[in-house]
Amino acid sequence: MKLWMIAATVGALLVAGVPVAAQDREWRVSATAEASVWGGVGEVGATGPDDAWVIRPGLPLMRWNGVTWQDEADQAMPYLVTSPGPGVSWRFADNPDQIEVYRFVEGQWSSLPIAVESAHVTAAASTGAGDCWAAGLRFGPRGMTDELWHWSGTAWQTVAAPYPISDFAAVSAREVWALSSPGEDKLGYDGERVASILRWNGRQWTRTPLPAMELPMGGYLELNDIAMPYEGLGYAVGAITVGGLPLEAVVLRWDGTSWQRLDHRALSTTYTYVATDGGSGLWLGAARPRQSGALVRFVDGAWSEIPLRSPGAPRTEIRGLTNVPGTTRMWATVEIGAPTGVRQLVLTYQ
Repeated sequence: MKLWMIAATVGALLVAGVPVAAQDREWRVSATAEASVWGGVGEVGATGPDDAWVIRPGLPLMRWNGVTWQDEADQAMPYLVTSPGPGVSWRFADNPDQIEVYRFVEGQWSSLPIAVESAHVTAAASTGAGDCWAAGLRFGPRGMTDELWHWSGTAWQTVAAPYPISDFAAVSAREVWALSSPGEDKLGYDGERVASILRWNGRQWTRTPLPAMELPMGGYLELNDIAMPYEGLGYAVGAITVGGLPLEAVVLRWDGTSWQRLDHRALSTTYTYVATDGGSGLWLGAARPRQSGALVRFVDGAWSEIPLRSPGAPRTEIRGLTNVPGTTRMWATVEIGAPTGVRQLVLTYQ
């Protein structure tokens, strides 16, 4: 299906903070962010109109209070945050001796570390104060191994999964979804290079069937992000890649019974993020080799695109995308690379 291009670009947006396009709702620059030697803006999340956060490696969280963005003080500098809703938050921070985990509930912080050495959490999801999943890597006598931990109310437990987990989406404690997408240079269990979608039913993880796809010689399916807004509906996005480069985009939809591929084949494109728009549609983050990224909209069966271009900046990369629950507002984080330096932006759509 053809991608209909929105005429106005984000060039002016990234320079002067003016609207992306003359629409009822627009993408605008909400804040600029500081970067550290470990990187710039990362994932963005939100629990409501007056609570959002942006992760920056080696720096305090940026927090939105409903009016402005501010650096958070007097807290550990987490590299990963997950929250099931207002009043509950889980944070993960580095420590060579154990994985530092902090839980916020009923106005109080508590420390709930995962007592393993030389480990790092790469993905997490929570459905409440008593339920959290964390997947990551651990360096041990056998080299680097994939690990999965589950907090079920009293302690962290190691759980077996059929494949390494790269991302989560949680609907409830008895319905948690996960992606397994090893990537170009990392094989899955038993040396098998395969992308999978896993489902937790409250007792065990199982692999769900994916629709058949024609893959070229040397081609693989890679899945980058998953969103499950409610039971019976979900999306997973990525691309068919050859030699590490995207051949065409892939968007899968869960209808409550099976995964189906949408009739959408954006060439030389991989979708790195997906988030519901607070209504019946989606926003997606797109990446293309040697080109700037784009924000893509799917609503009422139609696709549209907003290229993220800025004068003199050959590279623009989307680093995070989320919906504000209960609204149609969106947040996105963007890194702009140019000969004069790298800029970090927080964008909002409202």
